Amino acid sequence: MWSKRKDIQIAVLVALMAAMGGCVPHYTDVEAFVREPKPIVGAKPYVIEPPDGLRIVAPNAPELNNVQVQLRPDGYITLYLLGDVFAAGKTPTQLASEIEEQVLRYYQDATIQVSVTGFRSKVYYIAGETRTGPRPYTGKNTVIDAILGAGVPRTAWPSKLVILRPDEQGGATQRMSIDFKKMVTTGDVSRNVVLEEGDILYLPTHPLAAIGGAVQNLLMPIDPIVHVGRTPAEMSTFGATTSSN
Repeated sequence: MWSKRKDIQIAVLVALMAAMGGCVPHYTDVEAFVREPKPIVGAKPYVIEPPDGLRIVAPNAPELNNVQVQLRPDGYITLYLLGDVFAAGKTPTQLASEIEEQVLRYYQDATIQVSVTGFRSKVYYIAGETRTGPRPYTGKNTVIDAILGAGVPRTAWPSKLVILRPDEQGGATQRMSIDFKKMVTTGDVSRNVVLEEGDILYLPTHPLAAIGGAVQNLLMPIDPIVHVGRTPAEMSTFGATTSSN
């Protein structure tokens, strides 16, 4: 009869092989992420896109002052006096200048400011052994912000955190590995870089957690078989123990 011990040995061997085959590569594109002097915000200007929320400030144009709007899927916003204004693909400063130019037809001393109140169109991504999914990108998100915000469970491997930065065509052109555990335990934040829109942070599963999970999954269908293989005396004892509980 196939022993339970033999099954466990095979399960552990399979899990070890899986863990060894899934080791996280070490990436060294450090210069692409770490810059001097250390930036406090993202390098790219923020470009407005749907469904961002905007606030218009126009002290000398009461119809537009403190108006809050959201970009429609077609990229337009609707403003009193001006009607539909195409806002997508512009920075807040560029949009303010265009609105101001149109408002000058009605007011001589109009000054327009545009601020983003809802950062909804830009995201970065978190994957792996944590709460995964897209996160709103504001231009000030750092590695520590992102990972501590998502959580680091015991089954994660924070020493092997990876950042991937895709290019405009979607290919990952820049990669960096970070020892996040060392970062937060020693205070060495030299690699606590400011994220860019579209960055992907991958927090892998720790090999020991992967082995434990594989062993547990492999033993689940075996446990009933072990019970079936008991002798009549063992089954009688097992039944009596179960009834007493």
